[in-house]
Amino acid sequence: MPGHPPPSPAPGTATAAAPSGHPVALPKVLGVLDGVVLSLSNISPTFSIGVGLGMIGASVGVGIPAAFLLGLLPILGIALAYTKLNQREANCGTAYVWVGRAVGPMPGYMIGWVTVVTQVLFLSYAIPLMGQYTLLAVDSMGLHRVAGVNLADAPVFASMAAGLALAAGLTALAILGVEVAARFQLVLISLEFVVLLALFLWAVVAGHAASFDLDWFSPTVFSSPSVMAMGILLAVFMYWGWETAFSVTEENADARTSARAGMWSLAAVAGLFLFAAVAFQRALTPEELVANGERGLPYIGEMAAGGVGRAVTTLVLLCSIIACVQSVLIGSARQTLAMSRDGVLGAGWAALHNRRRTPHVSTLRIAAVSAVLALLSAGLGSLQDIIVGSVTSVGILISLYYAFAALACAITFAPDARRNPRMLVVTVLVPVVCGLALLGLGCYMVFSLWTSCDHFAFAADNGRFLTLVPMVILVTGVPAALWAKYRRRAPYFYRDPASAPRTPEAPVPAGGSAPAM
Repeated sequence: MPGHPPPSPAPGTATAAAPSGHPVALPKVLGVLDGVVLSLSNISPTFSIGVGLGMIGASVGVGIPAAFLLGLLPILGIALAYTKLNQREANCGTAYVWVGRAVGPMPGYMIGWVTVVTQVLFLSYAIPLMGQYTLLAVDSMGLHRVAGVNLADAPVFASMAAGLALAAGLTALAILGVEVAARFQLVLISLEFVVLLALFLWAVVAGHAASFDLDWFSPTVFSSPSVMAMGILLAVFMYWGWETAFSVTEENADARTSARAGMWSLAAVAGLFLFAAVAFQRALTPEELVANGERGLPYIGEMAAGGVGRAVTTLVLLCSIIACVQSVLIGSARQTLAMSRDGVLGAGWAALHNRRRTPHVSTLRIAAVSAVLALLSAGLGSLQDIIVGSVTSVGILISLYYAFAALACAITFAPDARRNPRMLVVTVLVPVVCGLALLGLGCYMVFSLWTSCDHFAFAADNGRFLTLVPMVILVTGVPAALWAKYRRRAPYFYRDPASAPRTPEAPVPAGGSAPAM
């Protein structure tokens, strides 16, 4: 706030002098609950359950709980790697910074590139989706037409307008302060959990589609290894987003907050996923689960409480999308801020708001690019296919950067771990095994998508197209990396990899002397 000196940096971080001579830094305002809320918002458990359980059920039958349990194991190993790396160097760039230092600047840059591009593409996908669910939520509450528009089957422009209006509000809220956004998301997440827990409790008690069986949680429930692999593949990426707790690490009041928040968010969402899996299998037959697909949650809501239940579940699905959009926006702004500090992006990306001390330029730019892509996709079917395809096949890229994060952890701690057996297990063996498992799942996803059809078509439901989209994202990062290295002469590419971890320099304050681009 104006007139107050900036807070002292947390251990492991440092500030740099602004042109005025005064130190600037991201404010240390977040606690464990804030980190949990931001991570849960990014995971978007309500929407993941509403859309994902039908897909998993179609593949594994009654093995959904086992798929979630097995999928959690490699994610826990990567979370352990993030925890150890964050203890060594707390940086909002997370894997981009850690991989760049331990493995090499080119792989590290590609991690940053993939993170930013996939987040922007996701936001451009989610903006019209957010608008669509806004209109559906209003329709489910009894208001079926507005200005002659049928809300249950609204045209694209209506969904887009509603989504853009909400996105503008969420952007403004993110600029006001990450703690303000976290409080807002706490309200949304709390509403989601209350509704979901009540609904799942009803389904477990009143459901009669199947009798509860502990075998649902056992790997033996799968009919074949390939079925188990597909179930784990679909389940594991539903946990994606827990690492948001680490993207705000420089804004935590306590250096241990990110690790605690990340683990607590995984525990909370794993419990919710398992409860949801049991509830769905108690209330719906496998045929009903597959038939309803992404409408499974409103369908159970209607079973429980008629039209009111459908309206409430549609509302919490909207809350889930809103919270996810804002959390992704916050995380992507911190990622580009970190890349700007290293010189691979223009200095303007690291500018902080004079009063709020949030990365307002990064936030506005990410939101603007996402909005433009969303608008273009409404009129260009080919662009929409690319956006939807990138969201559908993002698991390939996720497995890649999780695996590199695990490798970075092993390389970083290997010299010390040679003399400490416990450290060897925790910082080298577990991350490497889990990273390899996720990389294997990513390769299996490539194989499954490629062999799911016998021809290529420029369409979001074509497996070979879905395989190539992540590859194109990676390939386009190469010229961007070369530009940053040889044209910008970014220090990121030239620092001594053997040097001690560099504490992150403070972002450039708004109005600083650095160029905007």
